[in-house]
Amino acid sequence: MRLVSLLAIGATLVGVGAANAATSGRCPARDFQAAAGRAIDDLDASQSFTGAVLVAIDGKPVLRRAVGEANREWHIANTADTRFRIGSATKTFTAVAVLRLVDEGKIALDHPVAKYVPNLPQAWAGVTIRMLLSHTSGVPDYVFAPTFRGREARLIQTPESLVALVREKPLVFAPGTGWRYSNTGYVLLGMVIEKVSERPYADYLREEFFKPLGMADTGYETEDAVMARRASGYMRTRDGWTAGPFMAPSAAYAAGALYSTVGDLLKWDQALYGDRLVSKAGRDLMFADYRNHYGLGWQVDETWGTRRLSHGGATPGFQASFQRYPDRRLTVAALSNSELGVAEKLATDLAGLCLGASVYPAEVALAPSALDAFAGDYRDAKGGPVKVVRQGARLVAYFGDQPAGTLYASGPTAFFMKVSDAQVSFRGEAGRTRTLVVHQHGKDYVFDRASGH
Repeated sequence: MRLVSLLAIGATLVGVGAANAATSGRCPARDFQAAAGRAIDDLDASQSFTGAVLVAIDGKPVLRRAVGEANREWHIANTADTRFRIGSATKTFTAVAVLRLVDEGKIALDHPVAKYVPNLPQAWAGVTIRMLLSHTSGVPDYVFAPTFRGREARLIQTPESLVALVREKPLVFAPGTGWRYSNTGYVLLGMVIEKVSERPYADYLREEFFKPLGMADTGYETEDAVMARRASGYMRTRDGWTAGPFMAPSAAYAAGALYSTVGDLLKWDQALYGDRLVSKAGRDLMFADYRNHYGLGWQVDETWGTRRLSHGGATPGFQASFQRYPDRRLTVAALSNSELGVAEKLATDLAGLCLGASVYPAEVALAPSALDAFAGDYRDAKGGPVKVVRQGARLVAYFGDQPAGTLYASGPTAFFMKVSDAQVSFRGEAGRTRTLVVHQHGKDYVFDRASGH
């Protein structure tokens, strides 16, 4: 088991039950503000989340908040208007652009991509626009090319140079027969947009979407851009903060090179309710589940007992989560300038708190002596370490070299986390804990107490 998986993001499918429907301008849950404030405060106190969040009902914000620093070197605070890289949430914009061009009769979803992009490998002849949008093409993902992370990601790229990284590799599966996330597919879609619109991808988005919608804080980042209110990206380890590895925006292109703010993402959300961007027929196609809970540029699933349309994003130093619950007219955006992996979990939790769901178990207070009994060093069968220490009235756990994760007590030997969906329990004789068990994604990961503790 990779210890990093202990802090992976996963949304629990918990029904809201008989919660009242959202009414204009406020969440159904009467205690939302207090509950959301506590959730954000906890993550801020442990430095688990740094960024900006927004929750809106019927397009009206009910929560806008920012925590942490946009620039740690100069101690400049994040604000609700800070601009963040949004990574793969860019794919929602690429998909809408393609569907608009479909509405205009300039693209057909079931045409082969080779009709629009010349000189592609013969093996890709059966790959269609629809397959690229839904990640069912089988085209390999260039980000897994052996030299990409160490070299090409740091260099200015062209769409052609990104495709060249995988053009000689075999397809992952026959087109249309499987599902595998592929950034290469969205690079190809950006090339299609440029071909049929006769405009650069960045210009098309700016002229067709950003300017008409008043999204002045959203755009395509370039390597030489001087940008006001831009957050710097960071990574946090057990030893503290480090700068996020540099990645050239052109190395993400139409798969992930946009920046935005939580406020601009709300404008994007609201525009998607009508026909201003894409026809109803196009939206129905875009939000259908083609395979693996994915539509055309959108994750399509159910959370908190209601339909969710969303997309996350991760690029070095940044994470993003943009979530729409159209049947409840609920929008949540969480943008982070940290790689800790908390943005999607926080956005999902805030949606649940707004809708009145039971997001977190009830917390109980344990005596310091009871907590001290759990403190110590643990290891799994492969030697993977976990260190548990008491800090004040709570325990914190260090999984490998990851930063500390706070454990909140839900019972005498049971704990939960807010940075992930993991639950932790301790087993052993009274006062003599022998084993730590992490419960996550239906599996148990067992760590035995190291000798001498």
